[in-house]
Amino acid sequence: MKVAVLKLLIIQFRQLGDILLTTPVLSAIMAENPNSVVDIVTYPMGRLILTGNPEVHRHWVAPQTGLLASVAFVFEIRRQRYDVVLDFMGTPRSALLARLINAGRRIAFASKRSGFFSDVVPRGAAPDYIVREKFQLLVPLGIRPGSEHLTLPWTSGDAEVAKKFLGDNPAINLSRRRVMLSPTHRRTERKWPKASWVELANWLVTEQKAAVVWVWGPGEEAEIDELNQLTAQLGTKTPKASFKELAALVASSDLFIANSNGPSHIAVAVNTPSIQIHGPTSAVCWCPLSARHRGLQGETMAGISVSEVKRVVSNMWPLVDAGADGLRNHGLITSEREALVVRPDL
Repeated sequence: MKVAVLKLLIIQFRQLGDILLTTPVLSAIMAENPNSVVDIVTYPMGRLILTGNPEVHRHWVAPQTGLLASVAFVFEIRRQRYDVVLDFMGTPRSALLARLINAGRRIAFASKRSGFFSDVVPRGAAPDYIVREKFQLLVPLGIRPGSEHLTLPWTSGDAEVAKKFLGDNPAINLSRRRVMLSPTHRRTERKWPKASWVELANWLVTEQKAAVVWVWGPGEEAEIDELNQLTAQLGTKTPKASFKELAALVASSDLFIANSNGPSHIAVAVNTPSIQIHGPTSAVCWCPLSARHRGLQGETMAGISVSEVKRVVSNMWPLVDAGADGLRNHGLITSEREALVVRPDL
């Protein structure tokens, strides 16, 4: 029997991709319990994802340092008298916060900290897409899994950067195929080799007649400049953009190829066809693995050949080109809702 949830708190401190991958949980809860109050606690980075999300009643921003600030934060949350806490982190800090909140039910996956919780959910025997795995914490509440769509609200204001970028770059705007490449990651072992990115970019431009756009974030511009200089024909890099402005830029592209990084999840959120390259990370866990979103898996990043990526790209061209035609007919996508209409799930 389903338990009526009156007031619920989700703990997902970080990272950007993980927070974005938690948004379907909010949707599933509200779909079956529309009168519930669903709050979420993250570190400050969560604002980049959750601002404007209509399913978040209150977004708590946890202090990352400072004992006094942390104690005050716990007392403030305790005063909210939550009925249920869902801990998606499973870390010592998240487990302690869940226990100190003193909610009637505290739900988490089985771990060394299982004693902090009233309900412990075993992890599945086989790896699964993270979104589907997160849905499992709703089972004790009798809430069914919902849509796997990632919610990343962005507006026409966020699309102004994309509008200016396409206006300033008519060759990209008029190109039959706009391909974005996202070769960065904060961990070196999760990066596909630079030489492979360069070879792929050269092939896309010279043989596939695609316009290549390099994607970068804070602290990554020099790395992108180096890769671009190594290519036979210089590509273009995205302008400086916020997370949601980047979403509008990604929505204006036809194909997105990336390491397993934050921007790869943006592509999934805005329904832009994508290819994720995985080595130490699991494609099964981090990619929805559909006709629209492909994942390549190697024991190491270097173990994935350029020819293998080219093969997947070539197989995806019919789908990509069909979507590109629709995008050109529609014009610049100016909101998340438009992205879903122009690029519906297959």
